[in-house]
Amino acid sequence: MRVFLSACEASADLHGANLLRELAARVPVEAKGVGGERLRALGLATFARAEELSVMGLVEVLGQLPRLAAVARRVRRAALAFRPHVAVLVDSPDFHLPLAKHLARAGIPVVLYVSPQLWAWRSGRVKTIRRWVRRVLCILPFEVDFYARHGVDARFVGHPLVDELAGAMGALRPEREHAVALLPGSRRHEVEALAPVMAEAFSRLAARTPGLSAKVIVAPGLSAETLKPLLGPAAGAVQLVEQQRYRELAACRAAFVASGTATLVCALLDVPMVVTYRLHPVSYLLARHLVRVPHVGLVNLVAGEQVAAELVQHRLTPEALAQEGMRLLGAEGELQRRKLAAVRARLGEPGASARAAEAVLELVEGA
Repeated sequence: MRVFLSACEASADLHGANLLRELAARVPVEAKGVGGERLRALGLATFARAEELSVMGLVEVLGQLPRLAAVARRVRRAALAFRPHVAVLVDSPDFHLPLAKHLARAGIPVVLYVSPQLWAWRSGRVKTIRRWVRRVLCILPFEVDFYARHGVDARFVGHPLVDELAGAMGALRPEREHAVALLPGSRRHEVEALAPVMAEAFSRLAARTPGLSAKVIVAPGLSAETLKPLLGPAAGAVQLVEQQRYRELAACRAAFVASGTATLVCALLDVPMVVTYRLHPVSYLLARHLVRVPHVGLVNLVAGEQVAAELVQHRLTPEALAQEGMRLLGAEGELQRRKLAAVRARLGEPGASARAAEAVLELVEGA
């Protein structure tokens, strides 16, 4: 079965790799498309690398538009020449929805894996999805009802991170270290915005908490060499983690984490967290008018309440982050852990990637 698979950033690469592994366990697969290090390790022949496309923020994207448009044209031509039996597009709707239109017009069935956050903003895109996408595979439980109201074939398959973590649990250390984890993100611009603040916050927290250490969890696609210059004076006092990321994160008592999928990783590993984010000021002003959700962090959206404190934009300062970290190292951390149990329950049982693979195969076999 020829599969065009496209994943443009780190979490999508993870989900796409899990899906490809499950597909290959069921049928012989030839896979080409866009991917990061995990998909490439599984043999995905890439028309473009995920690292070429990993940009977030309205203003940040504007400066990259000519380059991104050129990559999109290259990927589209290669995908149409490949003539896959199915196209699976993972997240990144601004890149993938225009591509879905071209693929569908060529008679290629399109599956969206990881729903665009239409429930948060730009809900009008559901009309595009209804026209060009055959099936949406949702990883958050509240998304299916939204699509049902708009006549779109959508299925909740569960969150693939549950699978990823279930496979890693045996290697996790049960004991906690007197350490805080720093997860500044996977995109270069967000790491540049968040890593210095997190590092300074750790330095302030360590001055008030004897014996506290820190682990910087280096996202796939980045490197310790990239991150170290951003940590300032704290660089020599932290451990940069590029291997056994889950194991090292699970051993920490608290985490400073960039808003996104990493917040769910912390929830699944039972690590209390502070959610952080900072955009270009113009991007932030636009987002405030366009986004219609009560919380920024995915962990809070899944919980339906603010489980983890959110420090965003001007509220994100080293001192504010250090103060929230101090609370997590005390009673607040235990309180948050009790609430994270409900988040884990809502993310579904293991087997998400297998259910997603079955949904893709069912579509191809029924075509």
